[in-house]
Amino acid sequence: MYVTTKPTIYLIDGLNLVRSFLWQFARTEEEVTDEFLDFLEQVSLDEKYTMHEYRVVFDGGYRPVGPLYRGGVHIIFSEDTTADDYIFQEADFLSQSGTRVIAVTSDRDLQSRLKAIGVKTLFCQKFYRGLKPSAQ
Repeated sequence: MYVTTKPTIYLIDGLNLVRSFLWQFARTEEEVTDEFLDFLEQVSLDEKYTMHEYRVVFDGGYRPVGPLYRGGVHIIFSEDTTADDYIFQEADFLSQSGTRVIAVTSDRDLQSRLKAIGVKTLFCQKFYRGLKPSAQ
């Protein structure tokens, strides 16, 4: 199991995750984003995963992606900074505050920076495949 059973805040590099699936689904970025956010909302409501918080960070300013709060999912726009820098700063703050945090990104540079400060990371595909909602 890749997703921990301990309460954790997952900081997810939104565009990085979505773009890692585009080739697989041959759909637009918006369609894949919608489907991923809907899936993550369903997962966050599953009793196996309700103890976690999922913060999906997108580069830039606000754009329509549906509700910004969905179950345990919080959608954030990085505004004037990059999503990578936002994730790094937030992960550093949370980690120093004693909060269990894992960053989800396939960006190796960001992963290296995070590991240097002691923050765990997961590749996007590994995170996604580790989510196993209960059978309905």
